[in-house]
Amino acid sequence: MKSALKVLGISVLAIIIAAGIAFGGYALANWHNSEKQAVSDDTAKTTPTTPDKPVTPSKPTTEPTCNADELSLAVETGNAPGAGTLALNVVLTNTSSRDCSLYGFPGVSLVNANGNQIGKPADRATNYTEKRVSLAPGAKTTAIVTYAEEGNFDAGVCTDGATKLRVYPPNDVGYLSVAEVAITGWCPGFETSPVQ
Repeated sequence: MKSALKVLGISVLAIIIAAGIAFGGYALANWHNSEKQAVSDDTAKTTPTTPDKPVTPSKPTTEPTCNADELSLAVETGNAPGAGTLALNVVLTNTSSRDCSLYGFPGVSLVNANGNQIGKPADRATNYTEKRVSLAPGAKTTAIVTYAEEGNFDAGVCTDGATKLRVYPPNDVGYLSVAEVAITGWCPGFETSPVQ
């Protein structure tokens, strides 16, 4: 009887030891896995990410400037701004096959039959805002030239002999000319607007 109890006690003790070893191994394995997960999570948190390269915005495309050789010039009678002052519409037409643009004031002067300038170039009028004008092929833009009647001045103030109007498109050294009989001489107050 004692032997049976002794054997039973040893068996129970062996089962308890085996269970303890198994549980310890399971706990150790779980602890090791949780440590690996923690390390993995920490690594994910601390690993620097490579920032995306900044996107460079594309530059807005701007139309090329219309050159003198891509334009034609015409002059029309404009609306007189006031008593003693007259106006001409200087019309520039895009004769090229491409879109182009003009911005600002044209250069305007009076010349004689020999091509020599009469008086001073037109001043820039101050009551206008400059803006860019896009011209498709065949499209037109206008600048307004104002001038005073010669009779408003004393003798010798104005310079006579003008036979043509010479126009430099904005930002161009080339020019266009057209015969102009309305303005026969330069007088103070000769002004031009920007292209409209």
